[in-house]
Amino acid sequence: MICSFKAFASSLQLGLGGLTPHFSASKKNYCNQWNNTGVIANKSYYLRVMFERLGISYLQGNDSICSVIEGLFLHYRFSDDGWWDTGLILGGYAYNQKNWDEHAMSTPSSIEAPQPVSGKYFGRDIVPVLAVDVGVRILQRDNWALRINNIFTPIIFNHSVAWEYFFY
Repeated sequence: MICSFKAFASSLQLGLGGLTPHFSASKKNYCNQWNNTGVIANKSYYLRVMFERLGISYLQGNDSICSVIEGLFLHYRFSDDGWWDTGLILGGYAYNQKNWDEHAMSTPSSIEAPQPVSGKYFGRDIVPVLAVDVGVRILQRDNWALRINNIFTPIIFNHSVAWEYFFY
């Protein structure tokens, strides 16, 4: 599989986990939240393939209430100096609204139940994502790197760790 990627891809990333700070004026009932701070430790896994400036990612994991999500994202890289890269991400992830409704019903009345910003796409509930993407390689060798991927939107951030393999 890696040999076939080498024919057309510039790098492959295998990523996992994530810290996602949620900014809210009120206390909310999030899953895996640290001390009611709104910072959530997400369980997620993704595969990103980059073709020089363009890329695509497939993601599976959990959302803010530990419900299963699945997403697809397109990447455009503006710059890459070898240690830092910046770009844009466009895409979204599907989730199950029924899980959010059940979570809201089980949330104590003194705490606000969160609700995702979402829309419908071909009958599926989708959380759209348009974000600035900033990657930092913290350890780098000849053909691989350990990196921290960061995405920033006006309402939410996500930080994850990825292993990157270079095809050169």
